[in-house]
Amino acid sequence: MRKSSATPVLAFGASLLAFFVAYAGTFRRAADLYLHSPEEDMSFAWLVPVVSLYALWCERDALKAAFAEARFSWAGLALSAPLVACGLLGVRGVQLRLELVAFAGLCVTLPWTFLGWRFARLVLFPAAYLLFLVPLSTFLDFATIHLRYVASGAALGVLRLFGVDAVREGTAVVSHGAHPFAVDVAEPCSGLRSLFALMALTAAYANFTQRTWAKRGLLFLCSVPLAVLGNVARILSICLVASCCSPEFATGFYHDYSGFVVFGVAIFAMVAVGEGLAKWPRAN
Repeated sequence: MRKSSATPVLAFGASLLAFFVAYAGTFRRAADLYLHSPEEDMSFAWLVPVVSLYALWCERDALKAAFAEARFSWAGLALSAPLVACGLLGVRGVQLRLELVAFAGLCVTLPWTFLGWRFARLVLFPAAYLLFLVPLSTFLDFATIHLRYVASGAALGVLRLFGVDAVREGTAVVSHGAHPFAVDVAEPCSGLRSLFALMALTAAYANFTQRTWAKRGLLFLCSVPLAVLGNVARILSICLVASCCSPEFATGFYHDYSGFVVFGVAIFAMVAVGEGLAKWPRAN
């Protein structure tokens, strides 16, 4: 490392220490929410920092080379200022979402300020991935009713193809045939919470398996319909079990463990799409 780079590196180390000390309270509040808020259901959040750190580890050689050419950047400093303001606003307003968004942004702009854009570019994905720490389920509750209608409507269409006499009543799939049942797609079953977990999983999978940003972005966008597909498969399987076996078993024991259907179908589809993109030379 050149002597001229010692000052920005030392300044970066001091700012990084102050940064994590300042965010100690935010981390505690986030951990408490992940542990004790069933409304948000952020159980996957504990793996998000692990993925970010692993992504940094994969870039360790490039990071060392960029670190050796550390230089101060006014552009990084200019972008850090509004993020600091956003974080302070979150603290004053007790808005954890604002604090976490500012945290993810500062994970890019602080290295940019003291170590240069070349270094900051390498930490862009690990920092952006930290946005999956932001709890959004209760913030986006307005979308649940639409997801419930999609899941119940799609499941009803497939059931009719199988010859099951069923109708939709609101968000419930109801059958008055030989094996009557009523399966309501309630708010927790809308698929919104599993959507965020699958988006996080797809983002990580895309980053580590796709060679270009275009392919990564395309695969990530596919996570939304894949999550919806997985939830439709879950609702459909519950209805089929209720029709063929027992409504009590379908809406009881099977319902409690049918979440594996969502992830099984979605992950299988994600891998299939990813393999297809990896073999598609024109997606670059």
